[in-house]
Amino acid sequence: MIYCSLQACKDAGFPERKIVIRIAQISDCHLFAEASKSSYGHIAPYESLAKVLQDIAPQNIDLLLITGDLSADGSAASYQHFKDLVIKYGISSHYVILPGNHDSLVILQQQFASSNLWLHYPLHAPLTLANWQIYLLNTKTQGTGGELPTDELAGLSEVLSQQSNYYKLVAAHHHPIPCESWMDAHGWQNGAELVRILQGFDSVKAMVYGHIHAATEVTVDHCRYLACPSTCWQWALQPEFGLSEQGPGYRILNLADSGQFNTEVFRVEYP
Repeated sequence: MIYCSLQACKDAGFPERKIVIRIAQISDCHLFAEASKSSYGHIAPYESLAKVLQDIAPQNIDLLLITGDLSADGSAASYQHFKDLVIKYGISSHYVILPGNHDSLVILQQQFASSNLWLHYPLHAPLTLANWQIYLLNTKTQGTGGELPTDELAGLSEVLSQQSNYYKLVAAHHHPIPCESWMDAHGWQNGAELVRILQGFDSVKAMVYGHIHAATEVTVDHCRYLACPSTCWQWALQPEFGLSEQGPGYRILNLADSGQFNTEVFRVEYP
């Protein structure tokens, strides 16, 4: 059990003596093998991720959740950069990585311990913290869009019906809810089916994801669908391709034992 301190509970907006799980979500880091390489908006992903991790380090998190596209080129060097930054900024919490469309499944498994990857937490044994379960879904396909196999959707529905004593958070890379922008051409192909399944379970309180390089929130019945900003450049949510002027960012989620949670997006200055 993880009990928050009196001050931590007050800071999170919950009554005293409530279990609070504090999660930092980062996404779409797009690290290159060459640490100094810049891309959209003249942002060097290594440098912007460094600023984000430096901001997260003092926040007393229980879990660092990476929702895909940790790498831009799938290189071993890019993943090593992440591990180096985690050490440099003293991120001592556990972290777990979901794959995005730019990640290499093979290199991820070569570079990280199994406990740091989604594969370690199958549907029947999700990541569990206090009375919350986190379901880690791999939506990576051959292209830029995402999909979850039909049998996995069915499996998710089955396990959600069995685990009635937990509150639940679902995580993936691709966005299951349209963001009404050019990024919907690269969205989750059967995302509507996932949403339909989650509607049937009141214990599912939120779904978090990345991919769209923007912070958005949509509520469908009891579930909040939360997109995380990128730790590098941000996409403009408009019909045509474009960049937003917002800075790199991350999301914090505070989960209480009552099933309540709150969340906030933080931005860092770059350069």
